[in-house]
Amino acid sequence: MMRRVVWSAMSRAERRAGSPAPVDRRAQPGAVRRGDPVISAIAIGTFLLGSAIWIHRKGLFIHTDTVVLWVVAGLFALTLTDLSRWGLRLLWDWLPLAALLIFYDQSAPLVRFFGTPLHTSLQVNFDEFLFGKPLLTVELQHLLGQTRAVQWFEYPMWGLYMTHFFMALVVAGALWRFSYARFRQFRAQIVVLSTLGFATYVLYPAAPPWYLADRLHELPEIYRTVFITWGKLGLHTAGSISDGAIDGNDLGNQLAAVPSMHAAISLFVACFFWRGARAWVRVLLVVYVLGMAFMLIYSGEHYFFDIVIGWSYTVLVVAGTAALRRHRRSRAEAAAGTRDRGGEPVSVSHSTPAGV
Repeated sequence: MMRRVVWSAMSRAERRAGSPAPVDRRAQPGAVRRGDPVISAIAIGTFLLGSAIWIHRKGLFIHTDTVVLWVVAGLFALTLTDLSRWGLRLLWDWLPLAALLIFYDQSAPLVRFFGTPLHTSLQVNFDEFLFGKPLLTVELQHLLGQTRAVQWFEYPMWGLYMTHFFMALVVAGALWRFSYARFRQFRAQIVVLSTLGFATYVLYPAAPPWYLADRLHELPEIYRTVFITWGKLGLHTAGSISDGAIDGNDLGNQLAAVPSMHAAISLFVACFFWRGARAWVRVLLVVYVLGMAFMLIYSGEHYFFDIVIGWSYTVLVVAGTAALRRHRRSRAEAAAGTRDRGGEPVSVSHSTPAGV
């Protein structure tokens, strides 16, 4: 399914941008040579079996370091038949990215080091200004009859929430395998977006709604529905490899609420695949973004303020990338035109890479 969506969005975007140069399929990461399907099947089967054993013994892996390790292991299995060509590229492309993203998970120690004060009022005032009192989360939980008993629609909400921990890295892995040029675009933008989020977490630690209600007692009772559902399901998660203190269902920094990276990443993925996507894919992308926002507010994990900031960061990154691409293209065309007027005929391609 992921392959069909990625390939559909990529091919249609390329047709709109212009006829791309012919691509040698043998030069794609993970391309399988003739005579190697058995080795590939064994490698992929081993990866899937190992994933199942790991989940059974350790639990779901949702921390960045474990998800990166899982994605890289999957890509290793896909490139096993041609590691002499793609092994070094796999390490070069993923190890720096993994190190950076894992470092971003360490915002809590930096907040303690700098002694940055906790912020609680701006988010509440913003939401109450837009939606009135009581707080939107409180109102939604009241309207939908939330108690500590898990309702049927909270199970898919929990599943939606959990996709955040896999989405960006799984999409990056799929692009690395099927569309390497777009992987590089995706990687650059996700790094910038994550950097903005990390910097904000350190400079502006903020309490989510459930924290104000349960820990500070400054709001009416708010049920943290994601974790109530999690407990009902009885699922356990594998601990972080890089931080032994993070284990079980502990997600690390509980005060990393502004911006909502759940909202930011979901919108970014939608924007990245929007151009060239089929109508039904666009519908799914819109449902994913709006469903994520609703779930975050209803569950008490974020204010609408947090979501707006996350969306704003995504728009900034996407628009900035597009502006930078246009600037580079115009400079290249201007330089080509100058050389052409000087008597050196230059062929200029007006096609642009597919993507946002």
